[in-house]
Amino acid sequence: MHTLSLLLAALVASAAAAQVPFTQYADVASPAAVGVSVDAQEAFADPSQGFQSASQGPLRVELPFATSSRSDKGASMTVEQLIAQQGSKHTVLTHSEFPEISVRIKRISAGKNSGQVFGANESFCDPSVTSWSGYIDTITGKSLFFYFFESRSEPSKDPLILWTNGGPGCSSAIGLFQELGPCRVKDSGGTGARIDGPPINGTEVNPYGWNAKANVIFIDQPVGVGYSYARFGDLVYDSDQGAKDLYKFLRLFLSAFDRFVDNDFIMTGESYGGRYIPRYAAEIADRNFALENKAARHHKKLSRGELINLKRVAIGNGLTDDVAQTLSYYDFTCTAKGGNELYLDIRTCKEMKFWKQKCEKWLPHACRDSHDVALCQNAFDTCLEKLGGPYQQTLRNPYNVNDGCEVGLEPNLCYPIVGDITAYLNREDVRELLGVAPEAGKYTTCNEKVHEGFGKSGDWLVDNTLYISGLLERGYKVLIYVGTLDWICNWLGNKAWVMNMPWTHAEEFHKAKNYQWLVDGHESGEVQQGGNLTWATVLGAGHMVPYDRPKESLQLLHRWLNNERI
Repeated sequence: MHTLSLLLAALVASAAAAQVPFTQYADVASPAAVGVSVDAQEAFADPSQGFQSASQGPLRVELPFATSSRSDKGASMTVEQLIAQQGSKHTVLTHSEFPEISVRIKRISAGKNSGQVFGANESFCDPSVTSWSGYIDTITGKSLFFYFFESRSEPSKDPLILWTNGGPGCSSAIGLFQELGPCRVKDSGGTGARIDGPPINGTEVNPYGWNAKANVIFIDQPVGVGYSYARFGDLVYDSDQGAKDLYKFLRLFLSAFDRFVDNDFIMTGESYGGRYIPRYAAEIADRNFALENKAARHHKKLSRGELINLKRVAIGNGLTDDVAQTLSYYDFTCTAKGGNELYLDIRTCKEMKFWKQKCEKWLPHACRDSHDVALCQNAFDTCLEKLGGPYQQTLRNPYNVNDGCEVGLEPNLCYPIVGDITAYLNREDVRELLGVAPEAGKYTTCNEKVHEGFGKSGDWLVDNTLYISGLLERGYKVLIYVGTLDWICNWLGNKAWVMNMPWTHAEEFHKAKNYQWLVDGHESGEVQQGGNLTWATVLGAGHMVPYDRPKESLQLLHRWLNNERI
């Protein structure tokens, strides 16, 4: 995530003890079967063609949607063209295989290659590319908001990346507007001062946006995060349900945007993304596997688009193994191993050393050998307080140890720009342009109710290394990258679980040369690659690597995607 990690949630209690501040849901009726090829203008006026006309409510299209090159009524139209013709209105997409879910979507900007001229009032974020926004709606009343930006290079060939921030409970708008998105909100120092003019005036193009050579989806998940909302107030507090919802969305999305079906699909995330991404990627891999087996048993050929073309997984400063990463706090804050200035006194570190030795035995027993969630929770809370609490009490930035967090952790997570993002996303003209539902309420960076719910459910106690190793065993490429200045999901803790993870090619990885990677001739971190696993650190970066080191993060991404030497 961007992130307010669950690690931090447990610290709130200990810091407090030390007196330290620490719908109207789219009404989606089952649409009639859609004709193979129709003229859009006629179809809008004639529901018998398989659409519902705009006068009857939002246009509805059932997927999979087939087209031919011509029809008696004129040139056929793709689903994308049908959506675009709706202008500021949403189009509702349903899928015959997933009646319990639908997607509301609209085009925000047409992009430079559309052949259409859009003014400032109709452009958003990066006017050079086509962009879309919408909601994933479930029959149980969950509505998840997403943004989609096409590549600046070759959308038809470039990979499709999905990005989620973490928290859990923090919006991926942080990833979009602060880190790796096509644009960044203009920084007023956290004052939230409005930039005069239309929404496009409030942002500036990010030359290091990850859509330089990739199509990127940003999603506010789980429900209740960012612009997402629950019609009946029923929030989700576990990643297993989130994985199921995301899989269905991707199937609908790729059915509508079928020109991306054959592009490599990459899942990426940050912080609690270390839990989300392995679980979500495993859901896709397992669904693909089940579909292939079923087709083989019945001697049938799968239709194009039935499989999601997942190829890679990338996690930045992730929370993946809570045991190893909690134990890392002593070494990172009390020894030279972390490579950073030490901010704790010797007496405090002596006490932490005692607790590290105790927790090295206690945590594996309580959280790995036992299946007792309460036992694990108690052990983790105690060890986190003893090993993580001392640094938190310094009031320094938990996401960048070189930052004193002068603006405070709340409400902007030590970063003034977060306040500007919040103000921007609460502008009525921005919300109208994006098609944000009134039921979403006021935008906030992180939803504390969601955050606490995940903690109480025990979701964060899951060891995700076996999901990662399972993906590696099946040939998926994995990148684990970490900024060296991050404390909360620091590089020592991440490297510990990476090095201890059991998988077939672990020995090959361990024997691989560890070397310094360069950008413009300057050292940018360490890299180790073996099998289909890549480990990398990014010097001078904290928790949000693309924010602190935008050029390096983009170089790292491109080299990894191109199978080049990092």
